[in-house]
Amino acid sequence: MLPPRRTLGVALSVTGTGAHTGHVESCPDINGPGCAATPVPDEWHDLTLFFGELRLHAEYGILSWLSADLLWSLRVVHVGFQLEDAVTRQPITPPFGADIHHRTETLVGLTDPWLSLRAAKILGPWAFVFRAGLTLPVGSTVPNPFELGREGLPHEHIQFGTGTVDPLAGVELHRAIGRFSVGGWLLAKTSLYQNGHQYQAGSQLLAGGNASSDLWTRDWWFMLGALVYDESPERWSGLTETEGNLGRTDLMLDTAVSWRFARRWSVTLSARVPLYSHAVGAQLNTPAIGELGFARVFDLGPRR
Repeated sequence: MLPPRRTLGVALSVTGTGAHTGHVESCPDINGPGCAATPVPDEWHDLTLFFGELRLHAEYGILSWLSADLLWSLRVVHVGFQLEDAVTRQPITPPFGADIHHRTETLVGLTDPWLSLRAAKILGPWAFVFRAGLTLPVGSTVPNPFELGREGLPHEHIQFGTGTVDPLAGVELHRAIGRFSVGGWLLAKTSLYQNGHQYQAGSQLLAGGNASSDLWTRDWWFMLGALVYDESPERWSGLTETEGNLGRTDLMLDTAVSWRFARRWSVTLSARVPLYSHAVGAQLNTPAIGELGFARVFDLGPRR
């Protein structure tokens, strides 16, 4: 009998989503020192956002039941900002020079890579998968934007990482039923300490279930399911601010279709569509997320 062979699965995908939002800003939050000298009427901050990622997912088979995974992204964030009068909603000139909270800008940067070990066990029609790993603090972070805002200084809210090493763990359960497979999964990530800017990200918990099948085709695969995303509040210097990420829970439709071609290649189109969202405070509504990915499995030769 020939020994099992090492494999490397590589997937590159592009994700994209956008949103339009806005909020009222009043003195002294507009600019504390400026408002103290000259109070001004309420403003409306109109924001158009686009988020895109080029995502790499690599899976290296160490043993027949054990693999090492890498998930890493290059992220692009574009923000379009317009300052308006809160009553008339007509564009206005910033009363104290350039706005300290927002600006039209495009930010590009690497995110924190996710590294994990994935162990699988098959018992008859059942498949059990266990994952454990961590994230590395590669993505850029920013100083406390709320403290800078209170001082009347320009600041940035968008970060590409947490600035900390964060543990993650997950479990999956799948069962084959004829040409169908049903399953559920759970993934958790938490931040255990503050980074150099005294920022501590909120813990994240994702759980979902789905059904998939080739639907009696040879090269196609279809998936339909749902997922729940829950995130606890972020903290700055151990405190939860009155703005920012104050905690949220989202329920989303999760769907994908994949086509296998040229033997070991596949292309997948997937979408996550919000069904319900509960967010604490004024936060961005969860937008629909689309993803297009290409994957290839490479044969690296026999195991020793």
